[in-house]
Amino acid sequence: MLTVLHTSDWHLGRRLYGKPRYTEFRAFLAWLLQAIREQAVDVLVVAGDVFDTTAPSNQAQNLYYDFLSQVCQTCCRHVIIVAGNHDSPSFLEAPKQLLKSFNIHIIGSMSEHAPDEVITLYDAAGHPELIIMAVPYLRDRDVRQVSSGERLDDKERKLSQGIQRHYQDIAAIALQQQAQLKRQYNRTIPMVATGHLFTVGGKTTEGDGVRELYVGSLGSVGADVFHPNIDYVALGHLHVPQTVGNAAHIRYSGSPIAMGFGESRQQKQVHLLRFAADPELLNQPIHPLTTQLVATENPQPSTPTLDPISQHGSMDLFADEVVSAAPVTAHPHAPYHKPYNVAKLSDTTLLQSLCVPTFQPLQTIKGDWQTIQTTLQNLKTSGQSVWLEVVYDGREVMGDLSEKITRLIEGTALEVLRLKNLQKRDQLIKSQRLDETLEEMNEKQVFARCLAAHGVTEAQQPMLWARYGEVLDSLQDDQP
Repeated sequence: MLTVLHTSDWHLGRRLYGKPRYTEFRAFLAWLLQAIREQAVDVLVVAGDVFDTTAPSNQAQNLYYDFLSQVCQTCCRHVIIVAGNHDSPSFLEAPKQLLKSFNIHIIGSMSEHAPDEVITLYDAAGHPELIIMAVPYLRDRDVRQVSSGERLDDKERKLSQGIQRHYQDIAAIALQQQAQLKRQYNRTIPMVATGHLFTVGGKTTEGDGVRELYVGSLGSVGADVFHPNIDYVALGHLHVPQTVGNAAHIRYSGSPIAMGFGESRQQKQVHLLRFAADPELLNQPIHPLTTQLVATENPQPSTPTLDPISQHGSMDLFADEVVSAAPVTAHPHAPYHKPYNVAKLSDTTLLQSLCVPTFQPLQTIKGDWQTIQTTLQNLKTSGQSVWLEVVYDGREVMGDLSEKITRLIEGTALEVLRLKNLQKRDQLIKSQRLDETLEEMNEKQVFARCLAAHGVTEAQQPMLWARYGEVLDSLQDDQP
């Protein structure tokens, strides 16, 4: 049995609202090494966005090279890494020849010599076991010639055609190699392709940091860009684990940690591709792809359940408003989860998913002050370290919201990374008439419009009017 592990979008060095995340990255890479050993992974495929920036920090680089040095000491015989749009092709490829001697293959950019992107991997006995079509992120300038006076639809057509043409060229080379190897070894060598791109219908989440690869919708491709004889397509770029065009063998693995609060309820995972799988594995039941973490009323070291639909009623990939008190997470020191079958790609090929533990819980709390206060109080009792996004949408004016929250979580492991006061955000004075202007209103009329726009309650208005009067008086006193 040949086992391939597909992962992508590590974004090493990424911060969350200024908060460093190196502890999470280190924990994930340690977990990944453990998974490689326990699952007897033969080939590791990283489908782009290893780093978050083209100039990664020293800490991010150390994490990357430490991981590569350790993976060489495991059962994993080959590592395939292609660049994403966040990566610097030249930086990734700088140690390419050195890493190749350790069976670590780096493809940073589209090669002028197309066969360089087709890599045949051999087992310990020197027999071919897998053909990799290692296609990195294809930049606009790589696949499209710019013409003067071309319209947007011309650019879109040329870009899509360029991407498709490149995959066709690479597939032709790979199929030729496959045919040659079949004649020589009398068996068909499986093929795996990579890609770092946006597909038609791809799902994203708010705040995930997924950048547009091209202008607008340019560069979006469908499942038909990949040759039908490819056994599996390992994609990167989108952070939500998903298939492309309902094709079970074309998949995004998604990011291994939540890149933003919009991903806080996603169950992160990596994919395991088993060629010539054991019959015992093939006979196990098929489960729907787990996409959500499950909240528990009493947070304990645990693992998310396999069937999110039965727990939540519907599979909402983008749920980011959590008003329950329970963190939706597994304990960071819990063992990695047992892989579960997602799809049978053929009579002998099995696709499994392996859930990644949550190393740093994230949670969004949205509501009025009572909701926020109650939720924070309950979170305090869990004793867990939780990074929070707090969104206040109550009707009462909360000018001291930040101070109240700071006092409430003082001395706890809770930390607010983002605070949104929708009352302040929506401080827009609404005129009673469309043609009414500020010049036509006095200062008291402006303040009255402000109170009305914010829906300030009758009980609060006398105090606010008194304070506003004091401000007006002080301004008048300062006038010469």
